[in-house]
Amino acid sequence: MANRPLILNREAIAAIAANFPLHGRLLSALPYGNGHINDTLVVSFDQAGSQVRYIFQRINHHIFKNVPQLMENISRVTSHLAGDNQIALTLVPTNEGKPFHKTLEGDYWRIYLFIEHARTFDAVESPQQAFEAA
Repeated sequence: MANRPLILNREAIAAIAANFPLHGRLLSALPYGNGHINDTLVVSFDQAGSQVRYIFQRINHHIFKNVPQLMENISRVTSHLAGDNQIALTLVPTNEGKPFHKTLEGDYWRIYLFIEHARTFDAVESPQQAFEAA
């Protein structure tokens, strides 16, 4: 079962962003990647003259039945990797310090800092790539 259709208007994105400690003026919100489960957007803000990008992701709660536990696990892993000084996903907690926001409509949203110059792959292209990913 899929999420209901995603509405990509400025007001909807601003309403989600308001639940997180994001600053600056919303510049754009565009679909990002080839996700088959979650809805992913790259969202840009003007922060004191610099463009800062974030990943906004609507979690498919029909697939992930226990979103709070999922996000607790992700929070633990990303915190651990950050402690090892690795380049890793960085969750942006909500204004209340939670790793996700649940809307009145029942949608769950998480936000990550955008990792500039990172590449993702939908399928492994070589044994070396599989080794590096492991």
